[in-house]
Amino acid sequence: MSALDIFRSAAEAFGLLAAFPLRLLLATIVFIMVSEALMLIPRVGFILKFCVASLLAAQMLVVLRVAAMGEVPKLRILAEAVYLPPSSMLVLFGCALLPFFIGLSYFALTRRADGFRFFFGNVFRTKPPEAKHFLIFKIIMLLGAVPFTYVAPAMVLKGQIGGNALEQGLVAGLLYWPSLLAIMLLSAAFEFMMGRLPAVLPRKVAAALSIPLLVLFMDFLFAFTYTLSIRAFGL
Repeated sequence: MSALDIFRSAAEAFGLLAAFPLRLLLATIVFIMVSEALMLIPRVGFILKFCVASLLAAQMLVVLRVAAMGEVPKLRILAEAVYLPPSSMLVLFGCALLPFFIGLSYFALTRRADGFRFFFGNVFRTKPPEAKHFLIFKIIMLLGAVPFTYVAPAMVLKGQIGGNALEQGLVAGLLYWPSLLAIMLLSAAFEFMMGRLPAVLPRKVAAALSIPLLVLFMDFLFAFTYTLSIRAFGL
């Protein structure tokens, strides 16, 4: 996949979002709200967050596929994640949790217990790690997650399930690694920008901007992943 193909995919992603802007934006908001709400559950919240988010992310691709067909995407598509085959659910859980634990290895290697207290404690009582260390954790987790980018698209676009989807997704990522690099750089740049907001803007303004920026970025990232996947699988 050439740089031109990647830029075309980005342009197509904007075009796809423009077809049903409010519907797709609302679907992204629901995805974020459900995922973020789960992490508030003490001790197991982050595990639940990543597992449920992995299922909803796959359904977001279904939402985008419906939009690409010119039909009005409905929010109930997200709830249809419960109908995914058990083997596909297990694969999606693994693809979400493995990067999380790879990211946690940073706190283990640096002997920073604050990371483990935050992720496996109570977020209402425990402060997150320092911004610098939290950013490093996120980047490491991103590096662990990027190879699995095309696993969910293999399920949604190719109709594969379980291990077959995992295999096809990994192969697609290996063959079209420049597209994964583009996603990784884009995501890393966004995380860096979000981390810098409190340093360049008043804290309250930065906090107010962070939510809409996250929604807009995730909205585009889902669409970008979809358009890249169409090319990766030759559809």
